[in-house]
Amino acid sequence: MTADTTRPPASATETDEMSAKDHMVWRLESGRRARPIIVVVMFFEDEVSWEEFTLWHEGLSAAMPRLRSRVVPGRGPGRRPRWVPDEEFSLLNHLQRVEVGGEGTRRDTFDTAEVLAEVPFPQGRSPWNGYLLTGLEDGGTAYVLKISHSIADGIRLREIFLRQATAETGTRSRGAPAAGAPWQVVSPMPAGAASTPRGERPVPSSPRGRRLLKAARFLGRATLDMLDLPHPAPAAGGQFRRHFFTTTVPLSAVKKLATASGGTVHDALVAAVTEGCRRYNTHHGVRRRRMRVFSPYGRPPQATAHDSRSQGNHWFIVRFAVQAELLDVHTRIRAVRRAVRDSYHHDSADWMGAIARLCPLVPRPLFEAVFLRLCATHEFVVSNMPGPTSAASINGHRIGEIYAIAPTLGSAVTVTLMSYQDTCHIAVNVDPTVIPDSHLVADHICRAVRELADPAGPRPADGGKTGRPGW
Repeated sequence: MTADTTRPPASATETDEMSAKDHMVWRLESGRRARPIIVVVMFFEDEVSWEEFTLWHEGLSAAMPRLRSRVVPGRGPGRRPRWVPDEEFSLLNHLQRVEVGGEGTRRDTFDTAEVLAEVPFPQGRSPWNGYLLTGLEDGGTAYVLKISHSIADGIRLREIFLRQATAETGTRSRGAPAAGAPWQVVSPMPAGAASTPRGERPVPSSPRGRRLLKAARFLGRATLDMLDLPHPAPAAGGQFRRHFFTTTVPLSAVKKLATASGGTVHDALVAAVTEGCRRYNTHHGVRRRRMRVFSPYGRPPQATAHDSRSQGNHWFIVRFAVQAELLDVHTRIRAVRRAVRDSYHHDSADWMGAIARLCPLVPRPLFEAVFLRLCATHEFVVSNMPGPTSAASINGHRIGEIYAIAPTLGSAVTVTLMSYQDTCHIAVNVDPTVIPDSHLVADHICRAVRELADPAGPRPADGGKTGRPGW
């Protein structure tokens, strides 16, 4: 995933109309079958006081005006909802101190985060909450941020969030600029991957007929895919439940493997998740020759790298298929690289943007059902967010680990990689109403991800039962 530079925050008196993509996720959130929220879990190296926690959010909410705003209907027919400053805004309505149950282990911490994620946002307020978790077994504290996708996508949220965290340390690292400096995040795509290949002339913008032909082909593929779901679509009126699993792997080791295979860290992650899903399918006697992947990128392939938008949703969805039965990791990474290059190029269509623009014309229950079924055609959703290479802190308290947990929507599995210092923090989000043995699929995925650091290491036997993944 890539990110763009940002501008200073808007004035607290400005109104802010939702984009088409903002409005789409807002409508989905108001339904009963999907909850497009982002969860961030941070572990501190020591104890953070309530006063420090509150003070830090003063700066965070000032840097991101939507955190201090509420949503009102659009002015007139066809106008999208707007964010307007909430005159009754109070951090006390958004922040809470929570004691972790059990023995305060990592598993207990993520169990607590799962419960907090299930609680709906109250109406009439900005849809986000921050929780200071105490009672951890090591005596430290943790932070859980739960925020609606309608406020910002993961990249925009990460930019402002880490800007606040790294400004205190005075560090300058990838993704962590000094105060006032533009924010630039390294792309997971190799240089020139989304541009015209060497020796070829740039292809002009597609005429209307060509765009219509591409749209027809996409609709045809999507319709066929909806008849071939890897897992059932979420049930109408079903419960909202999610299980979170995590693991870590050295970033340098993943980079080394990816480079040797002619790919990127993102390609290596996709290759590992594909293998983990293949092993899970084998355990259940299921064989799928190709797996469909749903992956958000920070910007369209031909957008400027200096986009000034700092809030909202500006992602570009890439949808591709990968051959599932490639046992050699290098071959898998190369296959992923080819699939991504074929989908993310100068002439790629923003099909999700088109769906977002059509969203207001379709009754919400119907749109929700079709959207979730389209998402359910993918084996998994995968995101990669490069983080700072130096330590970040909140009010002087160093952050030890950072996990970003993206929503599942209709797909049963979402995997998110957040690199921090020299470690890839991987979070696996599984919908247990779709995959009852969520521990098993997460274990296979986490094992395959950890194998990226040691491709020649031992492998579990296909179909064998495995324990829980590392926390």
